[in-house]
Amino acid sequence: MSTLANLLDDLTVEGELYETLEDGAVRCHACGHHCLIREGKRGICQVRFNEGGKLRVPWGYVAALQSDPIEKKPFSHVMPGTNALTFGMLGCDYHCGYCQNWLTSQALRDPASEVSAQFVKKLHLRK
Repeated sequence: MSTLANLLDDLTVEGELYETLEDGAVRCHACGHHCLIREGKRGICQVRFNEGGKLRVPWGYVAALQSDPIEKKPFSHVMPGTNALTFGMLGCDYHCGYCQNWLTSQALRDPASEVSAQFVKKLHLRK
């Protein structure tokens, strides 16, 4: 397993949006793919996985955090000249070839994404 996978797997908690199935499999409901994830396997996003018949999901870190001009966002009816908080984690359930965030969205899928480990910042949160 890659260093990035080890890092991200340590930053997980049991998810809530899943159902338990036979043979220790789970069905994830976090996105429209509704992945069937068998023991020890990952969903299409690569950051949600089945460990011991429980869905593990990302928690306790951020990979992108910045203040952006509101004009950069796909919003309407906002005040021009203001800022919006942008934040995100690693992984994505899409595989768009034109993605501007390829290294972070394709974490664990593309070997080049290992570099995205440098973006991970652990947060000190209470569960």
